[in-house]
Amino acid sequence: MDKKNYFEAIQKLDVCIEVRPTEYVAYFYRGVCKYYLNDNLGAEMDLTSAMSAFNPALYDTYHYRSLVKYRLGDYKGAIEDINHVIDGQGNDPILFVERGFFKLSNQKFNEAISDCNNALRMHYTGENVYLCIGMAENALTKYDSALINYTIALKLNPGDAEVRERIGMTDYNLGKYKEAIEQYDRALKTDSASTLAYYNRAEAKIKLDNDSGAMKDFNMVIYYDPMNALAYFNRGALEADKNDYTSAIADFDKVLALNPKNIEALLNRAKLKCQTKDYKGALADYNTTIDLYPYLVEAYYERGHVKEFMKDINGAKADYKLGKIVGELSRFSDTLQRASDSTKLMHLMALNSNFNSDNQRLSDTTSIDLMPLFYLAVKGKDRLKADCTPLLFMESRKEYLNFCLTNKKAIPEDNTKEGSQNILNEPVKDSNMQTEALLQKAVQETNLQLFNAAITDYNKVISRDTGSAIAYFARGIDICRETEILGQLNGNDADTYINKTYRVVNNPINDKYEKAIADFTKVLKLEPGFAFAYYDRACVKYKMHDLRGAVDDCNTALQINKDFADAYYNRGLLLFCLNDKIDACEDFSKAGELGLTEAYLIIKVYCTQVTK
Repeated sequence: MDKKNYFEAIQKLDVCIEVRPTEYVAYFYRGVCKYYLNDNLGAEMDLTSAMSAFNPALYDTYHYRSLVKYRLGDYKGAIEDINHVIDGQGNDPILFVERGFFKLSNQKFNEAISDCNNALRMHYTGENVYLCIGMAENALTKYDSALINYTIALKLNPGDAEVRERIGMTDYNLGKYKEAIEQYDRALKTDSASTLAYYNRAEAKIKLDNDSGAMKDFNMVIYYDPMNALAYFNRGALEADKNDYTSAIADFDKVLALNPKNIEALLNRAKLKCQTKDYKGALADYNTTIDLYPYLVEAYYERGHVKEFMKDINGAKADYKLGKIVGELSRFSDTLQRASDSTKLMHLMALNSNFNSDNQRLSDTTSIDLMPLFYLAVKGKDRLKADCTPLLFMESRKEYLNFCLTNKKAIPEDNTKEGSQNILNEPVKDSNMQTEALLQKAVQETNLQLFNAAITDYNKVISRDTGSAIAYFARGIDICRETEILGQLNGNDADTYINKTYRVVNNPINDKYEKAIADFTKVLKLEPGFAFAYYDRACVKYKMHDLRGAVDDCNTALQINKDFADAYYNRGLLLFCLNDKIDACEDFSKAGELGLTEAYLIIKVYCTQVTK
């Protein structure tokens, strides 16, 4: 941990916890490691497990958990946790500054100022205390006082880009747009990756009718933060104003990929689809909007207009009538109902926009494709770059013990053309012992990408032994690996990227995947406890866009093997694609905890913005 090798530290702490599950300090340290790896959900779980009167680091545990909850947007919980720390160690002024920021985010602005003043009385001299007071005063529209505190903060640290950004935001509120832009310019000289500065500079440029400049700034926000839905939304609005309906629709598609229930994006996209005469698409968006929020009067009237364009006169009349009824009902609803409706509406209008100031660009081509299929290797004949899992659960079939499983690249002993020919020419006689040799030969053929020869041999093995689960499994893998290569060669690679359009798998490839699924299903009838078959079948279902079916298979694999790191990772990806981001990031966290280093890269890119 001192060397910041947090992943390696987690592996050792896992052993401590496995040996002694009530070792609360081990949970604490593992939670701290996950905090520094940006695994906020995993950190919260471990720090919660460390909550015990027997934990000598109890106050530190509360402190770190308060910081984690703050990151997760649980501001009330963050305040409750740091209150415990202040009650026990109230002589540290930084605690009051931190609680001030928590209260600021919880919109308790006067309380935030009070905490910061307490820190000042304790002779705290950091610029953050003045930044916090300035932000609270800005929220209370005390703009002149806010600027005074920002100026003090800037004197204490002239290179603080965030203070410049906040001065710019206050200038913007005062209608001083040129001055605001100057502050954002200076902030970006210090931190060229500040999405907050780019976004707010774009807003100021719009006020000065500089739409092209605003567009460039929104582009920069998206460059550094490809999951910022607010930037896509506003860029889409600018494109719509320029009658660039195609680009605008594409941006609202992005918004809805990130926030599927955002009714503003649905309404805007519906209107744009009307402009492009895509009335069916517009109708679908209005239908979704009304399903999500049946009290939106304008949606009924606009849907009525679409139905008129589609010559559905009776449907249009029905919508106009419904719009009138809903409008009258909303006028007579009681105060509590209106408050409830308003809260729901705010939730449906919320957008992901966690602005960062990270100099490391998060590329929009970061792949979170599934971990690879597990395939068979022949012991003693395939050199492997990683450990190979033996088939011990199938020990009733002794011939299976010559095989093992891996999803890392294998290096055949002889991968030359001559070596491949030697494997093909090995004599195989029609006997039970030779059936095992034929199966080994077929597996090596698959690993040498001699797929047709392998299929022929698998078919021979299955014809001799219809109960050979491993032969069906190997044949399914052979089909999958051939199909993946064919897809890449034909430009039909179905890898998923969160910020790219999901490509449709063409029919010939679909047919091959169906055969692979049939083989894996046969395996599971013969060996119901074979977790790797569920895992591989989930990978194929994902390729065929059956995400729910793939999740079900990952669930079963994890029921069989609760320490299956790759299955947690893949289920995380599937849940992310289904917009279940909390559960997805919890799965990535578990995969990382179990030793899968790739999980922490995904957490850093995609989970740091996830809030509860």
